[in-house]
Amino acid sequence: MKKTIALILLITFFIFIYGKVGLDKLEKKNTTIAMNSITKISTISKNSEVDKKGEEREPSVISVKSNAVDKITTKDEGLLFKQDDLGNLDLNKMKRRKRKFKELTLIDKIEEHKVEKGETLWNIARDHNIDIDTLIGANDINNMNRIRPGDTLKILPVKGILYRIGPGENLSSIAEKFGLKLATIIKDNNIKNPNNIQPGQLLILTGAKPDFGYKDRLENLFIKPIESRISSYFGRRWGRMHEGLDFAAQRGTNVMAAGRGRVVYRGWVRGYGKTIIIEHQKGIRTLYGHNSKLLVNSGEWVSRGEKIAKSGNTGRTTGPNLHFEVQVNGRPVNPLNYFR
Repeated sequence: MKKTIALILLITFFIFIYGKVGLDKLEKKNTTIAMNSITKISTISKNSEVDKKGEEREPSVISVKSNAVDKITTKDEGLLFKQDDLGNLDLNKMKRRKRKFKELTLIDKIEEHKVEKGETLWNIARDHNIDIDTLIGANDINNMNRIRPGDTLKILPVKGILYRIGPGENLSSIAEKFGLKLATIIKDNNIKNPNNIQPGQLLILTGAKPDFGYKDRLENLFIKPIESRISSYFGRRWGRMHEGLDFAAQRGTNVMAAGRGRVVYRGWVRGYGKTIIIEHQKGIRTLYGHNSKLLVNSGEWVSRGEKIAKSGNTGRTTGPNLHFEVQVNGRPVNPLNYFR
């Protein structure tokens, strides 16, 4: 019996010694992994403190806990890495994730303001640190004294205008028109390739003023461009925005200039077919689409009521008609608000 007890005690002693050695090794291994992970993150942090130009930067690593590393947040990328990810971190992966966060342009920073009772354009402009010209340059304001509660106004992040590129325009011609620097337009709108802009693209023109103001809108009302009934109005249609008026007319009906101005575009426009665009002032244009024949050339001056085209069925249409638009700073507005 005594021999059996002694044998049991001896076995118990060896089990205890073996277990303690194993635990010591496991603890040492975990400590080594944690220290290696911290060393990797520290190296990433040091490397990121100097940018490509050799300028010092604030370290990326915000918090690292010794012994047990809970989480690490990088300040630049705004990413969260858990403890299990530490051994797999590499700079290439961080750069790929960083590219997903697109730098905001001025267009992205446009806000909306819902007009409340008692508000005027003047106090709205003051509250947003812009001016009346900027409000007019970003919105279709027909009467400055008739904004109503519930109306929604676009608020630009800078003083300037919101401009939509039209057919035949390029950045150089737009810069020249408004007396702006081409480099400023490119930088403000984060344009990667100035030669690859498209009609319909929106720009913010910092410092530009709308030449077509409130008084001009009252004094330069247009006539209807064709003697025909309106078959489709400005607004939502078939799930998308219809940006003008359609006048149902037989092919070959005379199309007239809605007002005096200079022809700035004559040619084919995708969707509109054979098209004429007349600029009446720097801030306002009219567009005449789906024509069968164009009677004027680019650069010509035309008078209100002068024949400029024959209506037709070119481009995307459901039948012979004239598509007519009024554009303020390149953006379509409701033509009915601009007729005599």
